[in-house]
Amino acid sequence: MFYHRKITAIIAAAALSAALLVAGCGESRQAKIDTNDGVTNILDYVTVDFSGKNGEGTAYVNVDYDGIETEMVGGEEKIKEMNEVDDLAELTKYINAVSSISFSIDKNKELSNGDQVVVSVSYDNTAAEAAGVDFGTQKSKTYEVKGLKR
Repeated sequence: MFYHRKITAIIAAAALSAALLVAGCGESRQAKIDTNDGVTNILDYVTVDFSGKNGEGTAYVNVDYDGIETEMVGGEEKIKEMNEVDDLAELTKYINAVSSISFSIDKNKELSNGDQVVVSVSYDNTAAEAAGVDFGTQKSKTYEVKGLKR
């Protein structure tokens, strides 16, 4: 039974490490990771893309989970230091906190340029507290619809 937990923790840690290493290969519009303030504002890592024709547009919510995880852990240097089996329990707490995050958007179709959409975030407070993570107080963010074809 303990062997199974250890293997699961090792796999989870390997998956998180791989995901965090790939984070450097993402798009250039990722938020700047700020590990100094002690708050991981989830909505700093959210972008909304709009596509389609004006009046028929669609919104797509994009989340930089790698950036969130990197900030939660304390930055890339801290991640590189976390390679011991003892760190697996801590990594698992971070994984649980990130896994509990969910997003909703108030309107994502039949959009026109100039419309506003609101993206809201929710998460499991218990998982965040167990990981020692402060996700801040911002629970929603408004985005203006732009770039739809006329």
